[in-house]
Amino acid sequence: MNKKVQQSSTLLRVKRFNSAPYFLFTVVALLCYFITQIPFSSFGPSLQLDIKDKDDNASIDPEQNVLQSLKINLASNWAKKYTAEAHLAGTNYPLVEWTEQKLQEFGFDTTIDPYEILVSYPKDHDLNLVDADGKLVYKAPLKEDVVKEDPTTYNDTVPTFLGYAANGNVTGHYVYANYGSKEDFKALKEHDIDVRGKIVVVRYGKIFRGLKVKFAQDLGAIGVLIYSDPGDDFGITPANGFKQYPKGPARQESSVQRGSVQFLGGEGSTPGDPTTPSYASKPGVERKDPHSSIGKIPALPISYREVKPILQKLNGHGAKISGFEGELDGFDYYTGPSKYQLNLFNEQEFKITTLWNVYGEIKGEKSNEVIILGNHRDAWIKGGAADPNSGSATLLEVARALGNLKRAGHKFKRTIILHSYDGEEYGLLGSTEQGEYFAEKYQRDVVAYLNLDVSVSGKNLNLGSSPVLNALLFDVAKKLDYPEGGSLYDHYVEKHHGEKIKTLGSGSDYTVYLEHLGIPSVDLGFTGGKDDPIYHYHSNYDSYHWMEKFGDKGFVYHNLAAKYLALLTLQLSEREIINFNLENYAAGLLQYYNETVARVPESWLNRSANSDRKEVEKEKKLDFEEYKYTKRITQSHYVTPICRRMQMGIIHGNKHHHHDESRNLRQILDRTYHQLTFLRNSTEQFDKKSELLQVQYDHIDELPLLQRIKLRLQIRFHNKSLKYFERNFLYSKGLNQRQWFKHIVFASGRYTGYAGQNFPGLNEAIEDKDFNIFVHWLHILNRKITTVANHLNNSN
Repeated sequence: MNKKVQQSSTLLRVKRFNSAPYFLFTVVALLCYFITQIPFSSFGPSLQLDIKDKDDNASIDPEQNVLQSLKINLASNWAKKYTAEAHLAGTNYPLVEWTEQKLQEFGFDTTIDPYEILVSYPKDHDLNLVDADGKLVYKAPLKEDVVKEDPTTYNDTVPTFLGYAANGNVTGHYVYANYGSKEDFKALKEHDIDVRGKIVVVRYGKIFRGLKVKFAQDLGAIGVLIYSDPGDDFGITPANGFKQYPKGPARQESSVQRGSVQFLGGEGSTPGDPTTPSYASKPGVERKDPHSSIGKIPALPISYREVKPILQKLNGHGAKISGFEGELDGFDYYTGPSKYQLNLFNEQEFKITTLWNVYGEIKGEKSNEVIILGNHRDAWIKGGAADPNSGSATLLEVARALGNLKRAGHKFKRTIILHSYDGEEYGLLGSTEQGEYFAEKYQRDVVAYLNLDVSVSGKNLNLGSSPVLNALLFDVAKKLDYPEGGSLYDHYVEKHHGEKIKTLGSGSDYTVYLEHLGIPSVDLGFTGGKDDPIYHYHSNYDSYHWMEKFGDKGFVYHNLAAKYLALLTLQLSEREIINFNLENYAAGLLQYYNETVARVPESWLNRSANSDRKEVEKEKKLDFEEYKYTKRITQSHYVTPICRRMQMGIIHGNKHHHHDESRNLRQILDRTYHQLTFLRNSTEQFDKKSELLQVQYDHIDELPLLQRIKLRLQIRFHNKSLKYFERNFLYSKGLNQRQWFKHIVFASGRYTGYAGQNFPGLNEAIEDKDFNIFVHWLHILNRKITTVANHLNNSN
């Protein structure tokens, strides 16, 4: 053997000799790292399962067990209990205790969690129509008719009122303002109709009622009257031959929609207790002036029968505006004002009172991975058969089924917690306050939140969701039969013309989870369609009798909702790899982005988007603060040093481009589009890895011990990326003038309340014609996308 060959052979032997301890050192180092970083309470049981037995539940099929339990349908029992007594927020503590007792009976560990919150309760009200001489022409009864067939409509009913409507006694001319939207008030101004010093009459629909009051108040109105127009009842009206409730499916003409007039989602407002914006209302906290979130002018709700004599006096006065028309008999939809005046009186008791949330928990083997199911319990009326107690009944049915599964010996993989909130109706009070109180814990542990509000008011499934959950929603829907034939999935795609799931805005208890804490959320329920009986929202006629006779005969859809929610829960809790689809999210981002870019003014595209030096330094400082915030909420102490560097945008050539030298807006828009495409490619690969890891886990018993440990560690890393994916799209400073809303992709519309707005920062800047703010939000979006894409790409 020559000398060179001998040296080469010696070197090879050395390399082989050194590779073994190096490999062992790496394994030991990794194990030490995980042991020091991961609490034994959460790591130990999982590791033990790997070594001994992958599945102690092999003899139990969780889904079949749950479906077997739900063959018995007890939803009507729970609905009857919840609708038997008035249960405004902060009242009826016996119903709180009963809810807790049922959860305990079903095998859940329970907690009652109280908060001290500002609410208002009705005391007195009056509404009078007077002529130019002050003579009384008409006095509105301001109450709903008693229906003999419906026990809910008499004895201990709640008066008609609007929660948080200011106290006051005002008299003035009045104006009809259609739905009271921004566009409607703009149309009035264009027709020289001034609402200053006047009472504004608006109809329900299009936007949240609280924003109707806010917009009127901002323009100088002194009071607001809100009614339900039969023109919004899809033709199910007496004029078209339909009989009114209780004889038929049409709206009862004395029906009044109560509700909150908190400025939900509006500029300067926050959901939850108006006196504790962005922090929880526990005893002893500082209280602030609530009027950034609630109004200063009185407002009343009224039925369409009661409003007719008032609006008919506007005929021939003011303007007729296209789009303002409804179907109110005898009213020609003039704007007014007329020569007549309204005297509006509202008196309520505003007080800090105790509200109670009820929680029930089944602990899982992974205590740091939690699924929360929530529904609110409070209602504006004695009934509330649809809102919210169809959801309450469904939640108890899910609790009963999961409790039976637990009793059968099933050990849940992830912790499941059921929440029954108080005070949702006033402004998402119970859910928001607990979300703020447990913010750090929830952002650390909660995988997903599943929301029920009105789970049944008809037979048509409606869904709203973070896109990471869309695929799961469809997969589970395919497993369930729809009562009128086919699968639940078939029904949904037929009604919605494809696999279309709307994004979430606000108006229910998912708001704090998704838009403040960055937790993927779902809102689901069966609602009425154009040919279905009219649902008497927030009226005395939202009763057990209406539900039994018109809404859901036999409580069939309550049962289907329970099956759907239970299977969704199991799919999230029992699958080893968290059941998210990230590519759907990335595809959604591309769609929202293209829709947003299409609205950008042409004149902006060639404008320079450069920042001056002072602005660049300011953005660098903000970026570092944002990095620390993102690090905290995504639990990035589990991330390797190279990933930390990546999060600062140092590697892959993706620097922050603060200065954007010689760049115009068109170039930055193009760059952002390419980053979104890069993100979509990264998520596609990441989802493939999810499936591969799940397959490997399904065969984990066939692997040697060391490979099982390695797979478990891979899964832990992978699940953390899934669990915290949505958190990456939070921005610590929040939206402009709405700092509580921290999600840069999803938020309630500031001018709609209920309806969602995608990429709110960008779209609000377009609405405000503010080029600089648009560029600011585009930079934020670009950096967030780059960080997430790089992380996922690095993880594959």
